[in-house]
Amino acid sequence: MHKQTVVDDRGAALIMVMGMISIMTVVVAAALSYAVNVAPQVRRDESWQASLAAAQAGVDDYLAKLNRTDAYAQTVDCSNTALKGPKAEANSCGWTSSTTPGWVNVKGSDSSAGQFHYDVNTANFWKDGSVWVESTGKVRGVSRTIQVRVGRGGSTDFLYYTDFEDADPQNLVAYPPGGSNSLAGGGARYDVCGRSGPTLATYWWQGGSRVTSGYCQEIQFAGNDVLDGDVHFNDTPLMGGSGGSRPRFLKGFEVADPNCTEALGAPDGSGVGKAAGKGKCWRNTSSNTPYVGTAGARPALPLYLPDNSDKFATYPGCTYYGDTRIRFNNNGTMTVWNTMSAGKTLTGPGSPPGLNCGTAAQFVPASGQKYPASGQTVPVPEDMVIYAQASTSGSATCVPGQIVNGTTSGSTANDQIPTGTGSTFQGVTDISYFNPSSSSFTRTKKWKRVSGNWVLDTTFTPNPQTSTEVPSGDTHPTTFDCGLGNIYIEGVVKGRVTIAAQNNVIVTGNLSISSSALGNSAIGPDMVGLVAANSVVIYHPVSRSSSSAETLTSTVKNPTSLGRTCPATSSGTSLGGSGGVNGNTVTCTWTTTKTFGSTYNNISFPAATSGSGTRWVYASIQTLQRSFWVQNYNQGADIGTLSVRGSIAQKWRGAVGTSGGTGFDKDYSYDSRLQFASPPYFPQWTNAAWGAKVTGELKARY
Repeated sequence: MHKQTVVDDRGAALIMVMGMISIMTVVVAAALSYAVNVAPQVRRDESWQASLAAAQAGVDDYLAKLNRTDAYAQTVDCSNTALKGPKAEANSCGWTSSTTPGWVNVKGSDSSAGQFHYDVNTANFWKDGSVWVESTGKVRGVSRTIQVRVGRGGSTDFLYYTDFEDADPQNLVAYPPGGSNSLAGGGARYDVCGRSGPTLATYWWQGGSRVTSGYCQEIQFAGNDVLDGDVHFNDTPLMGGSGGSRPRFLKGFEVADPNCTEALGAPDGSGVGKAAGKGKCWRNTSSNTPYVGTAGARPALPLYLPDNSDKFATYPGCTYYGDTRIRFNNNGTMTVWNTMSAGKTLTGPGSPPGLNCGTAAQFVPASGQKYPASGQTVPVPEDMVIYAQASTSGSATCVPGQIVNGTTSGSTANDQIPTGTGSTFQGVTDISYFNPSSSSFTRTKKWKRVSGNWVLDTTFTPNPQTSTEVPSGDTHPTTFDCGLGNIYIEGVVKGRVTIAAQNNVIVTGNLSISSSALGNSAIGPDMVGLVAANSVVIYHPVSRSSSSAETLTSTVKNPTSLGRTCPATSSGTSLGGSGGVNGNTVTCTWTTTKTFGSTYNNISFPAATSGSGTRWVYASIQTLQRSFWVQNYNQGADIGTLSVRGSIAQKWRGAVGTSGGTGFDKDYSYDSRLQFASPPYFPQWTNAAWGAKVTGELKARY
């Protein structure tokens, strides 16, 4: 019998178990070591992210306070711990450069959830409506700082904005004297059209007599109009054109008509608005549907312009009185003509020392004239305003050349505003400044018998005597009268400036910027704002045909039995008939009546454009009470295309041309720089919320 050998493997198993324990021990130890080393980094990463959120909470806190009241930015709130610190602006809190920063908890009394502190810079509050906020968030010792430009926004958010889409109630073309919807002297007859101002005026979508009775002069977008940028209407727009000719809104538009919805305003596959939008997103009286691109027509809340034109008298820059003519030069200067600023302070409040706006004593008329003798060339007030204020000596109808009179004022030969001859307003030929239906004057001659001859009576001085011409039915817009604070501008602007007027801003030629070639998109540092309490107007002088007839209206003989007769016209040199003795007299009076006809012609001037030309305006335009329009847009020959590179905002709709081929076609394109900046001291919306415009991160401040 053999003995079987049995192998015992318990020792090997023990060795394997011990090995596994050793390996696990190493793994666990490594894991513990990794966790110990990584956990702080993870925590720091969490704190890093949380501190950014805390910084944003600080910005949100400041925005909430601004949205409760705009005035919050104008003083330092001593009760706000988040503002307390070494960089606080001038304050009555006792905070100085040595003050320890104050911190506010993001979450109640729990400081571990994060804290924030912010410093604000309100230096540009009035200049561009913005405040810079540096907000620092802190969580478990980790800090991050963000810098945010906050603002309410304004009309520069849009290429084109209107409050009311009917004609300006002061438009004498739309509401002429004697019109069925006009006052006796012209202007809108009904309050729904703005007769008493915007308070009682109505929008189209509100219905009522504006719609059912046709009380107001409505203005349409024409088939050749192109608007390349965001567009906002508080009113409901009217679309014109026919067939393939339609208004083109390349980025669509938004409208405050409550009947409009995204679905109704959606375009078809070609970008044209569908029939469903008619009567909802544009008027049911439209003759065509607009092109609205891929964005379509969209509903929006109304936005309102401020009426704060008086503010411009309080801003830094150059202030001129009465009527001012400015030509901007490409080298950062401007040539200024003015006749009513002598004895005035030309610099506005807060202007930097040494600001050169010209010598006030030299802004006077030429000797014995009403027009300026010469212009003064001064630097453009960089990042400030140029303001035209009404003269303190009153206003009157302009005489020929009163604004600038060509080479006699040191300008170019044909640069005469207004056009005409002579030294009285009756010699003005531009209907924007003098536009009667008729006028009349008398011419009187007196003859006397001396030494047997009939001669002109030397005691009657002058002989002949001519009376003042008396117009009848003058319908020119009186806002162009001299002395009211109108400013006339053209040229190439180098710098950032806003040109504002207590009355009208009139653009007399191309207005461009040095940093962009004419015809290209606006780029570079140069930027222009145009703000008028009344209207921003494109200059377009037009004359009216007339015919004159002279008739003998009075004959006075001494003695009355004389057989002498007067000449048929005042150019006659001798009496007819017979008789008379020395000392006898005959006095003859002729009346000349000038009747103005219905033929209108463009008046040539240096910056005129032909029917194939383009008038360029590189500016943000805002009219606080009235409109953006073209003088005499319904008269004269076609004058080409009006190309605006910037933005347009107006209270009432202004006309720039007609479907009959007068005035301009529209070519409006947005200046994309306006998304991040605006011209200095440009007005903001009255009802928009404050929000972040630009955000970036800085090195942690605290």
